[in-house]
This record gives sequence, C-alpha cells and structure tokens, in this order.
Amino acid sequence: MSSKFTIYTVLLVGSLALSGCSSSKPAVTAESTTTATPTVTAPPANGGSYSTVSALKAAYVKAGGACPDFIQTNKITLAAESAECSSNTVISTYLSSSDISQLIQNVKKLNADLKSSGGNSWLVGENWVINSPTTAEVQGKLGGKLVSF
Repeated sequence: MSSKFTIYTVLLVGSLALSGCSSSKPAVTAESTTTATPTVTAPPANGGSYSTVSALKAAYVKAGGACPDFIQTNKITLAAESAECSSNTVISTYLSSSDISQLIQNVKKLNADLKSSGGNSWLVGENWVINSPTTAEVQGKLGGKLVSF
C-alpha cells in the first residue's frame, strides 16, 4: 500500500506544480514588460491630397514652411483653389493630376517663348503644388516630388 500512496503523492505534487499556486499578482512575461516603439510614419511618396488650399497651408506650415501672409486669391490657372503665402510662395490645389501636368507644360512653354531659363522648382503632390524657395526643405515632411524646369 505504501507504493500506491507514494505514487498518489507524486502525482498530486506534480499536478500542483504544473497548475501553479494561485496568486493575486499576474505573472510577468517578456511580452508584458516590453514597451512599444512608436512607429514613425513617412509622408506618402505622392504627397497625398488636400481638399482645400487652407488644408494645404496647414500641412505646409506644419512641415516647416512659412505662410505669414496667407491670402486666398484663386488666380492660378487650372487650380481649384490658390493662395499667396508671401511674395515668393504660392500654394494651390487641383481637381486632377492632369491639371497639374497641363500647368507645368504651360509654364515650360511660357519659359521657352520668353527665352527664359526658368529656374522653377515646385513641390508637387497628388493634387497640389507649392511654388516656394523652401520646397526642398519641406519635402521630407510633406512628401511629393520636386519638379524643376
């Protein structure tokens, strides 16, 4: 009978060891002690789109651009909306990317007609254009591509 008692005791102790003793503190695991590393999201390569020129202005300023004298003029040909941020910065939104392509072609033709070397460098997004001396500096935070002509 003692061997049955010993086997029973070993099984009982083993089952207690496997099930663990109950505790009011949760077990600490490697998963619960690690902290999440924040994910840094890059801007969309195409620069995304903005529904209004005011929304584009807010994104431009957040990216480090200056727009101290914002005046929505809607003077840019083919633009849905356009605004002046200063004497050398104009921002504009478009209904389609083909409107942006047409605008660039028009400016290239104008430069050729005027026999101008151009020197234009615009930051172009999905449906917007920023014409400013600071386009290269804000591209990393705003996205889009630099178009020079």
